[in-house]
Amino acid sequence: MKFILFVVIFGVLFTSCGTPPLPKDQNEQTSINEKDLKLVLIKSNNISFYDFGILNLTPEISLELFKLGNSIGKFVIKDREICFVDDCAPKWVASKAFFGDVGYDTLFEEILSKKDIFDGIGKSVGANGVITQKFSFGGNDFLYEHSNDIIFFKNLTSGITVIIEKFK
Repeated sequence: MKFILFVVIFGVLFTSCGTPPLPKDQNEQTSINEKDLKLVLIKSNNISFYDFGILNLTPEISLELFKLGNSIGKFVIKDREICFVDDCAPKWVASKAFFGDVGYDTLFEEILSKKDIFDGIGKSVGANGVITQKFSFGGNDFLYEHSNDIIFFKNLTSGITVIIEKFK
């Protein structure tokens, strides 16, 4: 039941036109360094988001999302679960809900950390160190690229997309 609430909250936060209320621990204005800002596009069956974010890889992986300059919450990837604001779900369950049948427990973590996905299937290294994986798996076609300035993941079959791009 808690997972259903988790998915519903994601859907409400990312598909509403207005600015959602700030989580209780984020009511204070936060100073944001522009060099840390990223343009973030996340699109799946239950999430649609395009605005700014801040990606941190230490001490744990987190992606804080902003809408109209206000923090709307943070994805935090822990050892066994993925959390958004105060709602958490086991990694495997959250990944399946977001990525569909081809999702596995560490997929979101690997994408945000710029690690090989699906054990490096179809990996090649291009000009300027751009790493690309283009492959088919489980009846789906994937394109995943990353470099210093961008993370680009797209399930070409389902349209599920995660793009995190350097802002400046």
